[in-house]
Amino acid sequence: MNNLELLASFQAEEHALSQAFSNHDLNRESSYLGLSAEFSDLFRDVLKFPDDELCEKLREHIASGADVDATPRGYGVTPFGRCFADGKMASMRLLIRSGAKTGWTPDQVSLALGDVPASPQTKDLDPFWFACRVGNIAAAREYVSKFNAGRNKDSGAVIAAVRARASDVVKWLMDLGFDPNAIDDIEWGALERAVDNDDLATAEALLAAGAAPFGSPAKSYTSPVANATSDPMRRLFVAYGVNPAEFEYGPSLEDPELSSLPEIKLTQSVFEANRTRRVGQSNPERLLPAFWSEQMRIGGYGAPKSLICAPDRNNPVWTFSRFGRSATVLPDGRLVFVAGEHEDHYDDDFCIYADVTVLGTDGSVDHFVYPEDVFPPTDFHSATLVGDQIWLIGSLGYPENRRKGQTQVLRLNTINFSITPMQTSGSGPGWIHRHRAVLTEGGILVIGGKIEPGYEDNDSTFLLNLETLNWSEVSNSGHL
Repeated sequence: MNNLELLASFQAEEHALSQAFSNHDLNRESSYLGLSAEFSDLFRDVLKFPDDELCEKLREHIASGADVDATPRGYGVTPFGRCFADGKMASMRLLIRSGAKTGWTPDQVSLALGDVPASPQTKDLDPFWFACRVGNIAAAREYVSKFNAGRNKDSGAVIAAVRARASDVVKWLMDLGFDPNAIDDIEWGALERAVDNDDLATAEALLAAGAAPFGSPAKSYTSPVANATSDPMRRLFVAYGVNPAEFEYGPSLEDPELSSLPEIKLTQSVFEANRTRRVGQSNPERLLPAFWSEQMRIGGYGAPKSLICAPDRNNPVWTFSRFGRSATVLPDGRLVFVAGEHEDHYDDDFCIYADVTVLGTDGSVDHFVYPEDVFPPTDFHSATLVGDQIWLIGSLGYPENRRKGQTQVLRLNTINFSITPMQTSGSGPGWIHRHRAVLTEGGILVIGGKIEPGYEDNDSTFLLNLETLNWSEVSNSGHL
């Protein structure tokens, strides 16, 4: 299985989950579009639509007499300013031609519209930098040897062109020897900015010039690869040698709202009885107390404001708001969520869970807990459906539960939802988490991720034979 085949497998799983979330009415778009009733229709469209679609929307608004400068109270940015900030340059130019106020000099306006003033007055901004920022390649060519940002190959010019989504300017800058790994004043790299914009042409120009796919080593919490979410962008990175296991696959569903559950009026006593997680008494134990059910229904975390709740790190408040959990679509359309954690150790309600939630296609919700020797607290694992079993591989878990050199493997039965710890042999990945798993003819491949202790990168690929339960290390050369 080569890297493109792996990518296709991972993305098929991702798309299936996205469709399942939609089928279960779990997709909740979190957007600032609804934050203020004072946003005009024009401004909402500026926030919502990509540049090409936005131009047509703006023409309709302008033809109907809309105020192109209308700004929501307290927002502080005009439609023009928002388009400029977001690199929607065609829309920005349309607004300028329609009379939008810019606060710019006449020469800046001319540059934004594609002209090349001979002696540009651009306030305290370098004219070459500004030409790059508005995507005016003709002006950039004219100014490159006349102004400091051009003569000095200022990396800020690269960032400026990337923010303008001006791939032609970026490619030209790369040909001149500007830095493809340019970093801006808030530690965003040029490639990371292009990926965040889902600007494929600009990203390709930067990668071709030698941009580091994983960005600066000093910025470990995110990277261009981690921000790649679209199929074309991921394929581009794979073409430049990135293992598809390195992408952060979604769709993310940290705060689902299970609206099919009945609303429950909570009392202090109901809350206190089940404020925190519980270990199951059987394998499995079906358990969904009223407080947990209400937390699921509203996507809540922490105690309801109407109740008294003193912070207690030994009794974190139960929540269905989590990350590091898995979601699996069963053939009959049911969704199976497994475990995950809420927040991190700094939070009073930090908790790693060991439970299974099953959402039926009819809106039903089943929730199971387990004895800890059967199912320890688990997060950042993988879940692979094989027949009527889900194989749960890996975990970060609490520090005291991590076993150096061992790999946690559990098997979840989707008929009765019991869990069986599996004893494996051979050369496994060790205490792995944040990895990817894919089913092949030979078993389950485990790729990428981190290994404890030390949060070390997993640079190898491992195969778990499901018949022998033996681990083996396999080639990681792009053909597995």
